[in-house]
Amino acid sequence: MINQTAAGTPVEILLITGPAGIGKSTLCWEMGAMLAEAGIAHVAIESDELDRVFPKPGAAELAPLAPGARDVSQLNLAALWGTYRALGHSRLIMSGVMMHVEFDKRWILAAIPGARITVVRLRAGDDSLLERLDRREIGAGRDVQIERSLRQARRLSSEVVDDFIVVDTDGRMPSELAREVLGTIDWARSDA
Repeated sequence: MINQTAAGTPVEILLITGPAGIGKSTLCWEMGAMLAEAGIAHVAIESDELDRVFPKPGAAELAPLAPGARDVSQLNLAALWGTYRALGHSRLIMSGVMMHVEFDKRWILAAIPGARITVVRLRAGDDSLLERLDRREIGAGRDVQIERSLRQARRLSSEVVDDFIVVDTDGRMPSELAREVLGTIDWARSDA
């Protein structure tokens, strides 16, 4: 049975961004647990999983599926969201590095037209980021990933974020961060 209760409800997207290893996934899991405990319907999607394919299809391969589509992430998000929306959902927590937020907003809105996107940028000092990456990264690509994450952090710290919610994560627990973000966006109301 398809639930149409969300049909007229605007879609709210909480886009969690920041360099690799900063704690985006952990924050999403924590917020998801808090929302579930409060009985608030939501969906969580990690953008990395939307294009984890090899070889990655280009515009020519995607055109027969959706004319004008340039990224498989857009098509996969649209497909997933179509199901969740039909089930009555109107809130999406989405995480990803998102080095070019304006570009990323375009493909997200192409997948979910008319959605309202709130961007949350996580940041941390180099020492905190290195500590988190050191716990997470193993194997041959460890050093490359650490250097890439530090470059991402430097680039993102220089970006203008006037309309973002910026959350400093140094020395803070995921539950504290989740309460702060959820309090800022006020999804705790079950009528939204």
